[in-house]
Formats: sequence, structure tokens, C-alpha cells
Amino acid sequence: MIIAVSHQKGGVGKSTLAFNLAIELNKTFNVVMIDLDVQETISAYNRIRKIMGQIPLNIHSFSIDKEMIDFVNNQDDKTLTIIDTGGFDSSMNRISIAIADFIITPVSSEFTEILGLEKYNNILAEVSNQINENIKSYVVLNKISPNQKNFNDINDFINSSKHFTLMESKIRRRVDFSNSVAHGYSVVELDNSSKSSKELLRLIDEIKIKAELNG
Repeated sequence: MIIAVSHQKGGVGKSTLAFNLAIELNKTFNVVMIDLDVQETISAYNRIRKIMGQIPLNIHSFSIDKEMIDFVNNQDDKTLTIIDTGGFDSSMNRISIAIADFIITPVSSEFTEILGLEKYNNILAEVSNQINENIKSYVVLNKISPNQKNFNDINDFINSSKHFTLMESKIRRRVDFSNSVAHGYSVVELDNSSKSSKELLRLIDEIKIKAELNG
């Protein structure tokens, strides 16, 4: 199973979300990560994780398309591969979209996010045409205000696209996320009773159901 955390726009919280998902899913599955972000954010988080005495994640980086494809093809059926794509358009990021079994696209709820989603929608459409298959991405509202309840604008855009499905789970902007990765932890490892932990675990449960992950 390959899960891609993907968006052509940077700053949407892909790496932090991917890192948290990987840590928690690694408790049940054999997780390997692929870091395609030029900033290598999850690799940096992982180095901190090792320094802090936690078991590091299994993270790989590639600079050549074929190397990544060969690596993915050599993983067995029991391995869960999580790809943190870069916040830009590239051949390797498009390959990740094409080979993923499940795609997660984090976005904030601000109106300007629709512009980024429009560009990403076009990318999904182009890759769909190339592989002759309709690619769908599951959009999770991420880094949103703890008090915001109205999401009509972005909901309407997502519902108008055949490439997007909105997830019920929401990840709100909380200091726990920055505090946890500063120590190489997930928010659950930092405080398993926090609101951040509960939101993340709800998202993971939803991913397991929608992606048909058994474990």
C-alpha cells in the first residue's frame, strides 16, 4: 500500500502531517517513508527523533525517478509506504500521484487555498489522462483555526471536482504540532490525551477505513 501526502503548494503542513501519520501507523504496520521535499523536513524531524532517543523512522530520498520506482516495486505487500511529496510540480511528484493507492491532500480553509487546489486539480487531471484512470485525492482540512466552523467556500470547490473528496476529520492549528516535531515526536507521543492527539487519531481511523488498511 502506498499513501502519498501530496499537494503542489508548499506551506500546507504536508511534512508535519506525514511525519505524524507515519509514527502512529508504524505502531501497527511496517512503514517506510519517502522524502521528496527539497527541504527534507521529515528527514530533519527524524534526525531529531533519533537524538531524543526515539526509534527513528525508515526514511529514503531519491533524486532519480527510476530509483524511486525500483524501490517502491521492491517493497512487499506488508509494507506501508508513505510519500511526502514536495510542494511543487515535478516528474517525481507526478509519479508518486500515479502510483499511490491513496492520496491525502492537506489544505487550510482560507479562500486563497482554492487557488492552490485549482492548480493541483489540473495536475491530477493531467496525470489521470496519462494513466487512463481517474485519480482521486482525499482532502483534509489542516492547520485550521480552532474556532472556525464555516467551510462553505472550500467545501463547494472540493465538491465540484471529480478529483477531490473531503474527509470528515479536521486537523486544527495547535501548538502541540510544532512542540512535538521539535522533539521528534508525534503529537500522540507528546500527550496522548490532547485535542491534537484525538484529532490525529480520528484522521488515522478514517484513513484506515477509506484506504481499507487492515492491521
